[in-house]
Amino acid sequence: MVTLSVIVAMCDVRDYCRTALKSLALNAREDFEFIVVDDGSVDGTSEILQEMVPRIPGAVLIRNPGNLGISATRNIGLAAARGRFFTFLDGDDWYAPGYLAQLVGWMGQSGVDFLRTGHVRVYGRKRKIVMAPLAPRALPLDPADYIGPVDASTFMDYPQSWAGIYDRERLREVGALFFDETLRTAEDRPWFYKLHLRTRSFGVVDLHGVFYRRDVSTSLTKVADERQLDFLPAFRLIFEELAAHPRGYELSFKAMRTLCALIVIHMDRAESYEELTRTLLMERGAQLLEELPQDILEGTLAGMDSARVNKLRALISRHQGAAAR
Repeated sequence: MVTLSVIVAMCDVRDYCRTALKSLALNAREDFEFIVVDDGSVDGTSEILQEMVPRIPGAVLIRNPGNLGISATRNIGLAAARGRFFTFLDGDDWYAPGYLAQLVGWMGQSGVDFLRTGHVRVYGRKRKIVMAPLAPRALPLDPADYIGPVDASTFMDYPQSWAGIYDRERLREVGALFFDETLRTAEDRPWFYKLHLRTRSFGVVDLHGVFYRRDVSTSLTKVADERQLDFLPAFRLIFEELAAHPRGYELSFKAMRTLCALIVIHMDRAESYEELTRTLLMERGAQLLEELPQDILEGTLAGMDSARVNKLRALISRHQGAAAR
């Protein structure tokens, strides 16, 4: 019986994938499987995977026919998974030795549908421990209760799917197992809303054995093209999910607050984007805000600082003016 499936998406991570694969070997156990999915790498990653993966106990290598994106790649791994539980690792990150055994131990004891952890953020040689947002530790919790509050950092602001472990069959039962494959970035955000709205319980533990590299030049967070804007359709999916939930109206204010904050963040750094991406950000951002429930938008803006509110109102006003001409 396979207890844990680890799904590892690899795409053009030649300089980092050896560390990730070595950390899998140091966490190997008879009842663990490692599903490494090469998402059309062209920088030499594929050759390293072909050499190293067969030497890792419990590891299998799957090659995508081309670059399919992170959502489709994880879904391919999920479809192949046999474990009672599953988790993720990105190809430029790594695990501390023995971390996965601790993770499975906590999950087995808790009996929850999914469990969240902290992680270690890596900036070059610097390390910083990041704890999961505040919640009672090692207790079963109602996931919907921890979407808010609106004006504080919550699990909705911590959308790192690799900082957690998940009950595969339970997520399949509630239709929350797979990612939306139209999203090339921001795929974790609607996925976590589904988990928090559809599952029965989750827990939080003070584990932090995942090492997460920041400032990686090949990371999708660094791209300047249209893929940066997938947070907009991601929030459209989130609002559709919320609309079908009995507490959806109440919880929509948290989603709206996050959406408004993200639009402003992207507006502030839009000069680094391609011209087409900047134009699409303004058009699609304003259009989405106009399409969503206006009472929720106005209620959200009433609680935000004037600098961000002014930027958002100007964005909407310019879009309405352009549409009227």
